[in-house]
Amino acid sequence: MNSFVETISPAAKNHALARIDYFSDLTLATLQSVRKLSEVNLQFSRDWLQDSTEALRTALLTPQAERSPAGTQSTEQATHKLQAWHQQLGQIASEYQTSINQVVQQHAPQAARAATELAEAVTHKAVAQVEQQLRQGKAAGKEIIDQAHHFASVAAQNGSMAQPASMQSAEDQGNKN
Repeated sequence: MNSFVETISPAAKNHALARIDYFSDLTLATLQSVRKLSEVNLQFSRDWLQDSTEALRTALLTPQAERSPAGTQSTEQATHKLQAWHQQLGQIASEYQTSINQVVQQHAPQAARAATELAEAVTHKAVAQVEQQLRQGKAAGKEIIDQAHHFASVAAQNGSMAQPASMQSAEDQGNKN
């Protein structure tokens, strides 16, 4: 029994390989961006938790009179960290878009060629099958016509296709009740 790989045409194989390579590189680019995004989010979450814990510790353990205007300073630091995190997210999104564009530019020509080759191969095969079916149909029709002519000539030689007598000439025959 033939395996699937042995039964597909070279054009279909090239098309499948081009698609596999394209989706593989696309997936790698996406995973790399997801990894970067996870790292940035993890670092931001750690920093945010540490700053929040320190602010809570200060608020709970430092008397009101001893608190410095550092509370507003820590708020400004948190705002700056939030802005930096937002910029990092924008940078990752931009890099992701760039990497996706590179993957598409790298694979688009081969994918288009492979798809065109596959379409041409399928079209050629379909045309060949239609032509073969037409030849078979014509051969079958010719065979039927040849058999009908042969039958007619044999019947003519045997006289078995004599003209039937009309009903009027058969007055003496038949059921007369």
